[in-house]
Amino acid sequence: MRISLKYGFLGLGMGGTSIAHACASVRMKDHHPYKAILVNTNEIDLRKLPNMANMTKKMLRGYEKGVARDIDKGQEAFLEHKEDIAKLIESEFFDRELVFVCCGLGGGTGTGAVIEAARMLHQNGFAGRFGLILTLPRLNEGRTVLNNALQRLQIIQKAMKGLGSIIVVDNEKLYREYLQTHPDKAIGDFMRHCNHTVARLLHEINIVTASFNPLGTYHFDSSELLKMFQRSGCITFGKCEIPETAVNPNMPDSYMLPIRQSIGILSDGYDPEKATAAAISMTASPKEAKRIFTMTMLDEVTKLVNTPGMEEAPIAIYADDYASHLAVYTLFAGLPLPKRVVELTEAVVTGQRDDAEDEAALALAGYAAKKQEEKADLDTLLDEPMEKKKPKKNDDPFAFLN
Repeated sequence: MRISLKYGFLGLGMGGTSIAHACASVRMKDHHPYKAILVNTNEIDLRKLPNMANMTKKMLRGYEKGVARDIDKGQEAFLEHKEDIAKLIESEFFDRELVFVCCGLGGGTGTGAVIEAARMLHQNGFAGRFGLILTLPRLNEGRTVLNNALQRLQIIQKAMKGLGSIIVVDNEKLYREYLQTHPDKAIGDFMRHCNHTVARLLHEINIVTASFNPLGTYHFDSSELLKMFQRSGCITFGKCEIPETAVNPNMPDSYMLPIRQSIGILSDGYDPEKATAAAISMTASPKEAKRIFTMTMLDEVTKLVNTPGMEEAPIAIYADDYASHLAVYTLFAGLPLPKRVVELTEAVVTGQRDDAEDEAALALAGYAAKKQEEKADLDTLLDEPMEKKKPKKNDDPFAFLN
């Protein structure tokens, strides 16, 4: 097996380092093809991730106890160590063709650092060669977490046209699915499951585009995969495996229904018709491939990506000597943020409205509540979340913050 792209993963905070660690732990025969830099303030969280030769840990000294979900402190910690991190990126990622900034939105370190990390990559040789992997918090994680996530999403949404693809991982969706199939598992098992799901999906897509000979006239190759990841907006994936004996090419329901249901494996709430580019790669055993990949079958699959706004939509078919299932990988790129972001926003707004309408609580709180409100207003007025530093390049996607 071969890979198309050499990935690098810059993990920020507890959530981001966990994802980056899982991705860099992927093994091929006798080596690990990917590299990771793990950046965190909390020494305990960083230490519990096993050391590996293809990973480098960067402790943000002076903040060893963490930043208590304070995104301003998280950004401050990153900026204090910015030069050291830039040197690590230069030395560890010099041969990487694509770098993902990994961040669990909602905490302090990763959420606080993600914008400055994206700026750093953009301004230091990785413009057009990096993307973001962002996890959305669950609704029960509290107002602070939701507010932190939404503050950063506001900035990222405005800068999307200058960024590469954004992979959104919806923890709420994955949690509900995992709960149905593994009700007796611990929460730690769920988090490892999420991280490994991201790692396996990125790796498998990376393999399909490089390891098999195309059966048809088209091959979705390594350069096109890179181009897909370079496209601005969100990118969503699908993966389904159907026993080859269950596939009847003349009966679309035998394969189209599971293919459609698999789209949005990491996060849903996207409208595929809003994508600007898509790709579908399918593999089957050499014998069954001749039976399955008929003109009728390919015509049905083409309908998934046959939309007016689609600029590119290659469909590639391959024979895999070790396959026993029809495997279908779908990618839809250039999408806006998923509807899940709307739900998070509504949850925060509803919670704020409930507090404001609780007249009895306000009356009992009296003068103390008034002081708290004045402090909040002052903090808002004095808020300066981003350093006022002129970007090195005029095409800085975050220039509007300066």
